[in-house]
Amino acid sequence: MKITDKIELHNGDNLKFMIEIKDNHFDYSFTSPPYNRKRNDKYKEFNDVNDDYLKMNIDVIQQLLRITKKHVFYNIQTNYYNRKDVYNLIGYFSDKIVDIHIWEKSNPMPASGKNITNAVEYFLILGSESLKSNTTYTKNIITTSVNSNMPKNHKAIMKTDVAEHFIGNFTKENDLIFDCFSGLNTTGIACINLNRRYCGVELSNEYYLQGIQRVKNNIAQTKLF
Repeated sequence: MKITDKIELHNGDNLKFMIEIKDNHFDYSFTSPPYNRKRNDKYKEFNDVNDDYLKMNIDVIQQLLRITKKHVFYNIQTNYYNRKDVYNLIGYFSDKIVDIHIWEKSNPMPASGKNITNAVEYFLILGSESLKSNTTYTKNIITTSVNSNMPKNHKAIMKTDVAEHFIGNFTKENDLIFDCFSGLNTTGIACINLNRRYCGVELSNEYYLQGIQRVKNNIAQTKLF
């Protein structure tokens, strides 16, 4: 569905969608796969259980590298259930990873007892060329609070500040940005705010519909100012 001449949203399987896309179609990709937490405590409309999480991520990244002209920004978090797969994923794409950036959360959910609180997420940045920033002294770590404004049926929405940090620092105005796990379109909101073009794909029909409304609300709010 075309929302504007710069915003396009799709509901469906991302691999099936990407297979139909020509090589180097998008300028950049920016996305965040599900956590594979097994407990289903983040997504009401999505079963966050994948018996072959490593293969799923490999398949997705391979397609993203094919259809993306410049860099793929792949946000992923380790947890008790997926850490081995995440570390193997990094090794698998070691020849394509040009940098790894860290998102540090200033107020993460504390771990119980003496367990270590997980306060960071990784951004694997993949491509064929080194990564350059639009500004000087751009660090490979960003620190923000976690997103406190999330709907009850989706508790894994990235803070817009984080998406804007990467899209603002490493892409140009009017670049076409792709998100294959678009969810409620945080990437799309960042693209609207920063004058980038955007294409998103979401598997869940409910999240897709919510995402459309969120984008439309953001566009309407932007027009007020």
